[in-house]
Amino acid sequence: MNKDEILDAFLSGYDVLKIPVIENGKPVWEEKFPIEKIEQLKKSVGAKKFSSQMMLCPVDVSEGRFDVEKLSFYNSEIKREERNGEQIFSIMEKTILSASCWWDPSYGAKNGDGSVISVVFIDEDGRYYLHDVEYLYFKEQENVQSARDQCQKVGEFLKRNFIPLVNVESNGIGKFLPEFLRGELVKMGITSIVEAKTSKVSKELRILDAFDAIISAGYLLVNEKVKNTPFIGEFMDWNVDSNSHDDGLDSVAGAILSQPVKMPVIVGGRVGFRRKLPNTPFRIRTDFKI
Repeated sequence: MNKDEILDAFLSGYDVLKIPVIENGKPVWEEKFPIEKIEQLKKSVGAKKFSSQMMLCPVDVSEGRFDVEKLSFYNSEIKREERNGEQIFSIMEKTILSASCWWDPSYGAKNGDGSVISVVFIDEDGRYYLHDVEYLYFKEQENVQSARDQCQKVGEFLKRNFIPLVNVESNGIGKFLPEFLRGELVKMGITSIVEAKTSKVSKELRILDAFDAIISAGYLLVNEKVKNTPFIGEFMDWNVDSNSHDDGLDSVAGAILSQPVKMPVIVGGRVGFRRKLPNTPFRIRTDFKI
């Protein structure tokens, strides 16, 4: 008995019911999913997931290829100014609320995985600015010296972009780098926080999850200077089954998906960070006796 005969026997007598969220251009369950909510959902999850999960049309992710025409480019540096004793950051007059920085390290050999650091800023409207990407290549040398050189380059990257926190992927060689980087930053007089991150999701799925939704929504803006790096070429050539380089894509995906950190503030001459409320539920007493 072959596989087709087994499937025919197992499914014999059953009908398949498929009800997509939209039929003939109209919501099927309007009281639960009105058209406005459907459009918002499509933007938030991306075209591929929406087609698969909400329209019940299977999508082969290996066919996915990012369209560079959907990227918007800008030519502006991040601006810092002080208002009423507080630092305000902006890009093209849009206030920047948070930053997300990711370093995916290696020893920088050109014939292997690249060591890449990137930063993504998020403005008051929820748009993402891929502001800076740096590929850290070095001549072959002792691993410790390569790590030190890279940490110094990372420090310069953090400083010029006013980055309050950097995530370091600690898989593989990255296990000892967070502590090593902290020591180098202290020597450089840089106060940015270093956090070690372990990635448990495959690189391919992480890249898809990071880029698909915000590209579909038109919410990813890229600085013109990023064109001078290999990132745009990686973006154009990538798909799930390709063997092309994707080190920059992986770093930027990590930045997009990691929890954004509020930009630093100065109040009363002291530097601090805006902190968001925790995502976990909490209770507040309301039974006060007066």
